[in-house]
Formats: sequence, C-alpha cells, structure tokens
Amino acid sequence: MQNGSRSSRKLDSSRTEPRWALNAPGPTREIGLVVFEDVLLLDVAGPADVFSRANAHLKVAGHPDRYRVTSISSYGGEVGASAGLRMQTAALPNPSICAFDTLLVAGGPGVLSARHDLLLRNWLLAVEPRVRRIGSVCTGAFILAESGLLTDKPATTHWNHAASFAELYPQVRLNIDAMYVREGKMFSSAGATAGIDLALHLVDEDFGRELALAIARELVVFRVRSAGQAQYSAALASYGGESDRMRRATEFILSRLHERVSVEDVAAHVCLGVRQLSRLFANTLGISPIQYIGAAQVDLARELLSGTQQPLEKIALRCGFSGRQHFARVFSKNVGVSPNDFRARFHP
Repeated sequence: MQNGSRSSRKLDSSRTEPRWALNAPGPTREIGLVVFEDVLLLDVAGPADVFSRANAHLKVAGHPDRYRVTSISSYGGEVGASAGLRMQTAALPNPSICAFDTLLVAGGPGVLSARHDLLLRNWLLAVEPRVRRIGSVCTGAFILAESGLLTDKPATTHWNHAASFAELYPQVRLNIDAMYVREGKMFSSAGATAGIDLALHLVDEDFGRELALAIARELVVFRVRSAGQAQYSAALASYGGESDRMRRATEFILSRLHERVSVEDVAAHVCLGVRQLSRLFANTLGISPIQYIGAAQVDLARELLSGTQQPLEKIALRCGFSGRQHFARVFSKNVGVSPNDFRARFHP
C-alpha cells in the first residue's frame, strides 16, 4: 500500500502537492451505510458521494482509495428506497469480525419500522465498541435512540420529526437547532442534505479542511457548515412552499435586508397581522419571522464574505446590521467563528 511522501512530488509541472495529500498515509477506512426498506436515497447517496470524491482527489495526488463504502442491511440483498430505486446491500457482518471504521445509519419513511428491527438493534449494540465512529443521518437517529446508544447523549434529527422524537426518547438530549451534533464517537445530523455536511466533517477530521472544501466546491455545497448551524436555510426557504403569501413574504425579506426590514414591514406587505404572519411562518417553515430574517442576514453575510472582497462595514450594512460590531456579534454567535476568521477559511 502506497504511503505518500513529504517530498517535492508534483501534481503537474507548476503545482505542488496539496497539503491534505500529506495526511493521506494510513489504512483504508471502511464505511458502513446502514439501510432498510423505504430508506431515503439521499441519506445514502449524499455521504457516499462525498467519500467517493475524497478518493478521487486522493488518487490525483497518487494515493490509493482511503474510503471503501458498503451499504448494509439486516439480511442483505436488494433494498428498495423511498424514491422507487433499489440498491444491492451486504448482510450485517458478524460483530466479532466487523471491520468498519465508521457506521452511518440512514433515515427515511421506513425508519418507523426499522427501529423495531431486533436484529439490527442488537447488531448495533454489539459493534458499537468496535467502531471508531457511529452516527445517523436525518431520521436515522430514531434507530440509534431505540437501540439505547443515544441515551443521555446529545443528538439531532430532522426538525419536522423533532416533536415525536422528543416524546419517544426523552432520555436523549435533543438539539433541534444544530446541523449535526457529536459527543465522542457518537454523532447525528439533521435533514437529508445534512448527511453531506456530516460526511464533509468526517473527511475534514481525517484529511483536513482543504480536502473537505475541495469536495464541497465540486459538489456545489456552499460551505463546510459548522455543527451548530441552524437547520434551515433562508435562501432555500425563499421558495415558500404552497403558500403564495409565504413566497411573497420571503422574497420581500431577501430583497430588503439592507433596509433593516422588520416583521411589521413584512406583515404589511402580505396584508396580514403580525400574529397571522407568525403562524404562517411557524406552520410552513417551523420558525418565526424574526428567526427567518436573522438566518437570511447570516446567509447573505456568508456569501459576501466568501465571494467578495467587500469590507466588513459594507457587508454589515448590506445585510441589515446596525454596524460592524453588531454584525460580528451576531455572526460569531450563529456560525461559531468571527467574520474575519470565516473569510480567511472560505475565501478562495
């Protein structure tokens, strides 16, 4: 097995080997994706593509594959996804010879049945001490919680299933505001696309942020999001679902952030009272109008910090903050780093 080199090996005649390639020596990491009938395909394909692209980048630097991904199910064979596609899976291996480095339990509509699968539950309990990392994507957290692996641990899941999760598993410390949560070897991620964020985080942990960012850019993921980031994206929510009022409200907010738009302004624009508007946002997005405005401000700030050279004062005003200090305080609270640190990490 090739172990890489810290020599002056080149990718081409003008570019030196990227820094993450220096971290590539080591064994191939076996990744197990736990699936079941009616699994959400994106919960499986998203993380799998991240690990696949990591291998592709490493291959360019002269390294063999460092990730090998296997879909596994209780009995093996074909498993149908909720999208109607079918995938081939391996059966759960004997725990005594389990070679998985990392296990990811997918979610999907079938999780309500899969969480009662005694074979799967007992297997997870048996292999947990043997693996380096174990976690869930989206509603896969229900399976981990049912097995008892999340007892007295922090976790997250899709916001739309948070109430039922909290009722079923009060012993789990649910953090519904987080994109993903980790304690020791145990982790969980929120919505389906958060599985991509989680996989990027694992690549970052294994080989460094530079490789994770290269994959994120290739997959057109805006950034490697922090664990504590809110689940909702203001820009994506601008589609507004089925409600024309919702669409007009979100579009109004996104187009007038620089005017420091207020909830009262939005309510007047869509001809609703403030309380009616709050109910509309809660029923459609699960958040309040003021939370949406705050998320939109931070989303726009991230885009401007990573994609422009505008000074912080100008970005602050463009996003609707009262000034640079207000901007820095809110941004740091929501993203976990200062605007300057964020720009240093993510600006090309």
